Amino acid sequence: LGMAGTAAYGVLQRIQGVEVNPSTVDLNLNVNMAGRIYSFYENFNAFAEMLVLLIPVGIALLFGAKRRRYKLMGLAAAGLGTVAILMTYSRASWVGLAAAAVVFVFLWNRKLLPACIVLALACVPFLPASILNRILTIFNPNDSSTSSRVPLYEAALRMLKESPVKGSGLGTAAVKQAIKDYGFYYGAAPYTHAHNVYLQIWLETGLLGIVAFVASMFNALKRGAKAALLPHCSRPVRMITLGAVSGLAGSLVCGLADYLWTYPRVMLIFWFTAALLLAGVRLASRESAGAQST
Repeated sequence: LGMAGTAAYGVLQRIQGVEVNPSTVDLNLNVNMAGRIYSFYENFNAFAEMLVLLIPVGIALLFGAKRRRYKLMGLAAAGLGTVAILMTYSRASWVGLAAAAVVFVFLWNRKLLPACIVLALACVPFLPASILNRILTIFNPNDSSTSSRVPLYEAALRMLKESPVKGSGLGTAAVKQAIKDYGFYYGAAPYTHAHNVYLQIWLETGLLGIVAFVASMFNALKRGAKAALLPHCSRPVRMITLGAVSGLAGSLVCGLADYLWTYPRVMLIFWFTAALLLAGVRLASRESAGAQST
């Protein structure tokens, strides 16, 4: 219900009208694009990243809940969330949500994956022109939003080359100061973070930190996928575990083009989703063990 309310407020923003911010979108390539909604969040990308994490959980609730009111809650959350994420015009989050959908369908019933992909492609021509045009800018190097990331990545990579093992210190402020001290950044916009969760974690925590993060995420996703496929796993547990696995996987894909933890609220939801995944693993294992013992 919380996500549904947040998404609904974002949709209401669009109805009321959101002013276009030229600093956040290339108006030359995104003609007639509406303002990007952000709901209760300070930033549209942060809002979209939250939706990537929780839309799959809403779908899981829709298909896994036993009571009708919970199914309706899942439908409201997933439906309003999907509409809202389109209105954020956040391209990285769109890609992340697409990845989450592929993971969800593959683990749920992989035989449906080809049909779902064909159906998704068939729906593309019916998307609003502004969204279609925004998708095409993903591959356009002339887009100012895309090109502005190049000096960020270059500065991050130069900093990693300077200190690959121990990093620059915890927090975006420490990394920002280190890059400033070395004079590695030449972009016009102020440097805030690496716009990539893996680069940023490596910059802050060093080699041990990034290896630990990637290994823990891979292990959690692997355990969640296995747990959801256990033969004696009940439908509610299976679906919620699938939702958490898919949301986390989609978020990690989104993290290739943005730093997910810029805003503490998104970080909190990220780890909530990870905790939901691990809870699903434990419940699935308990159900499987109980069934085998009987």
